Amino acid sequence: MSLTSIHNDYLDPDKHLWQEEVPESYQVVLDFFSAKDEEQAKHFIYKYTNCGAWIEFHDYGIRMGSIVEGCDFGTAIYVLRYKDDFTKEDIQKRINAIEHEADEIWKWANAPCTKTGKPSARGKYTQAELGMDSPYIKNIFEGEFEQDGRSS
Repeated sequence: MSLTSIHNDYLDPDKHLWQEEVPESYQVVLDFFSAKDEEQAKHFIYKYTNCGAWIEFHDYGIRMGSIVEGCDFGTAIYVLRYKDDFTKEDIQKRINAIEHEADEIWKWANAPCTKTGKPSARGKYTQAELGMDSPYIKNIFEGEFEQDGRSS
């Protein structure tokens, strides 16, 4: 047995994160993304969301969020815990929230607007440059889903 093989076995979540069996919710995540493993799920969420969202797998569940181009902060980070037996619909709701928030933050940081902050193709400023509050302050999903900070 090679050192690489031992190392890979040690990192294999199916063998070490859960004492008895893999939680059903873990398989729900893989099925949602039609992924064979975590790496493929990470690739698919990035590739098939408009904002290039990310996902992290932990022994307690998953975390999802997105960075936003042209901005030094990203969306809220949404947490789903395996013990809560979440569904594919729960995952989709978080992805919808991430996509919506990333779009609003991107517009704030990058879309041209007038001096009063109204969107305008001829605008010379962005809402960020005008010092307007960023959309994450008015996050419409705050309190609806468990969050764990912001993407950066």
